[in-house]
Amino acid sequence: MSNAVKVFFSYSHKDEALRDELATHLSMMKRQGVIEAWHDREISAGSEWANAIDDNLELADIILLLVSANFLASDYCYDKEMKRAMERHETREARVIPIILKPTDWNGAPFGKLQALPKNAKPVTTWQDQDEAFLNVAQGIRRVVEDIAKSKTSSTASGTTTPATSSPPATSGGLTERQRRRLEQERDSLQQQYDRQSEKLSRLRQAYGIETDTATKFKLEAQIQETQTEQSRLDQQLEEIEQKLL
Repeated sequence: MSNAVKVFFSYSHKDEALRDELATHLSMMKRQGVIEAWHDREISAGSEWANAIDDNLELADIILLLVSANFLASDYCYDKEMKRAMERHETREARVIPIILKPTDWNGAPFGKLQALPKNAKPVTTWQDQDEAFLNVAQGIRRVVEDIAKSKTSSTASGTTTPATSSPPATSGGLTERQRRRLEQERDSLQQQYDRQSEKLSRLRQAYGIETDTATKFKLEAQIQETQTEQSRLDQQLEEIEQKLL
């Protein structure tokens, strides 16, 4: 398992149950030997916990920030772990992935510029089926793991450092800054369209619920179906962009 991608959980202990759920959904990758997951509950008795955390944070290939109000309120999570994680991300030593566990105001946080999971950064606890949310997170993490694993294999096979070229600097996902900005702008535009469709769908459903005329209800039903179809199309486009940004 020496080539396994090392995954570090940064989280508030108040969110330990949700961390355990996420770890469970990553079990297949652990069984396959493609990842080694670590969190502070792995620290053995008698060990210096701060040193153990620092050591594993420095070794991690992927750092998961389990975002909630508890996480943002924790001085250790925010000022120590998150700060160092972002430093390693900026130098491309590691990949930082924010996982939005609960609704909270994380706009303006240093990790706010990164692509978050689950899709559309919808908090895990707001999904109707949390298993579906964690599945989406696990699939997103797997894509990053596969990307890092390929890089490790390529680096090992070459045995040499690739000379620098004059190509535009790429982000951690293999995109240039210009490409990433374009995709982010497209994503934001699609998200606005998706939100408008959601509002429209809500109004149509409310109207359908109180309407008594059969003919009108039939028309509303058709409009609801059309809106859902358009919403699904936008959702698919958002998912494709998110995969590119990871």
